[in-house]
Amino acid sequence: MDNALKYGTEGSNWIGIFAAAADGPDGPAVEIRVADRGPGIPEDEQEHIFDPFFRGRRAIQDQVHGTGLGLNLVKKIVEAHGGKIVVRSQPMQGTEFVIRIPAAPPELQDEFAHTAD
Repeated sequence: MDNALKYGTEGSNWIGIFAAAADGPDGPAVEIRVADRGPGIPEDEQEHIFDPFFRGRRAIQDQVHGTGLGLNLVKKIVEAHGGKIVVRSQPMQGTEFVIRIPAAPPELQDEFAHTAD
């Protein structure tokens, strides 16, 4: 969400956040999407955005503060939970990150639902 605010609100203040239960090849999951309508991520940079310390040309050129660790840490956390993260981005149309994390097994779902009480 921080990156959507930093890079994706140029010309538009819209950020989309979506979460839902999802079925997939590995069973039930939770899918979270964060999207913006910003300038997008150049195609040649998309394969590197999860690399540690990677900063895109625009971030460097516009002197946007950051270390290049955020997306790398997000990917590591998502994968540590057995999930996956992917990026979909088109120039001048925006960017969407899709996170899919396995859902808790049915026998534990009631237990987790009451932990905030």
